[in-house]
Parts: sequence; structure tokens; C-alpha cells
Amino acid sequence: MRTFLSIIGPLIAALGFLPYLRETIKGSVRPRIASWATWSLVTGIATIAALTQQAYTSAFLTGIATCVELSILAMALRKGDYDYNWVDGASQVISLLGVVAWLLSRDAALAIIFNIVADFFGAVPTFYHTYLAPHDEAWPPFMLGGVGAAVSFLAVSSVSFITAGFPIYLALVSFALGLTIYFRQKMVPAKEAHA
Repeated sequence: MRTFLSIIGPLIAALGFLPYLRETIKGSVRPRIASWATWSLVTGIATIAALTQQAYTSAFLTGIATCVELSILAMALRKGDYDYNWVDGASQVISLLGVVAWLLSRDAALAIIFNIVADFFGAVPTFYHTYLAPHDEAWPPFMLGGVGAAVSFLAVSSVSFITAGFPIYLALVSFALGLTIYFRQKMVPAKEAHA
């Protein structure tokens, strides 16, 4: 059952972002390039790290996420939000510091913490963008991403911070993004939203 859940979780998240990718291609969703570039880097490194440790379940989760994120990044580079402000810059600097600390860390728990820090600060530009222009985003893919991460958490055989910390974080940040987009879209009429 755990093997099934470890496959289904990432697939739910990936399939949830296919409409997001389609809407990006159409131009109705404008992903924040700073976020998708950071997320691609973080999950790409996590995939390589998992493969070197022969942690194939983790590598599957992060590998699928990396493929989805790179696809969205490629489309965002064509149709995304090119505004780059101090929030994007500061977030990317903090994310990169988190990535460096993560790569240099010899302690597994610290490595997870730095990974979470790097990923979270990758999300900050999208949270900020959602506040300013909520109709440039779509909430259902992030909610499905949260469901996928929660299902991946259920696949963990022995629960500890090292094994479950990142899936729990990923579920929480995905749900937070989805709910933020949903409620901001309800609060701000489309014609009043600005980028």
C-alpha cells in the first residue's frame, strides 16, 4: 500500500498542474518566474541527492515535481510575469543561501530544514504576486499539489522529521498558496487586480 501511495501522491500533484501549464500557454495564468526557477533548482537538487542515496521513492516525488516545474518555467519564460522586484531578489538570495547551507550540511535534519527554507522563500514571490494580482494565478493546482504531498506523507513507513518533514511542509505551503489565491480572487474583482 505504501508503494502505491508513494506513486499516486506525486502523480496527483503532477496531473493537478497540467491545467496550470495549459493556462500558462494560453496566457490566462502568469506564473512568477522567480518562484518557478527556485522551485526547479530545489527539487532538481533534491532529486539528484535522493538518487545518490538510492532513495528512489523520494527521487520519484522530487523528480516528477522537477519535470512539472521546469515545464511551467519554460512556458513562464514565454508568457510569465517578468516583473522582478525586491521581493523576488531577496527571496532568491535567501533561497540560494538555503540551498548552499543544505548542500554543505552533514546533519540530515538540518539539511531538511535548509531545504524547506530554500523552497519556502521560492514561494514568497508567488504569495506576493497573488496578493497584488490574484487573477494571474490559479488555485486548484496548488490544492491538488497539497493533496499529492499529503498522500506522499501517508507513504512514509516510519514517521520522523527526516522522513516526513518535507512532505508535511509541501502540503502546508501548497494548501496555503491555493487558499490565498482562492480568497484573494474572491476579494478582488478581476478588473481591479493589478500586476
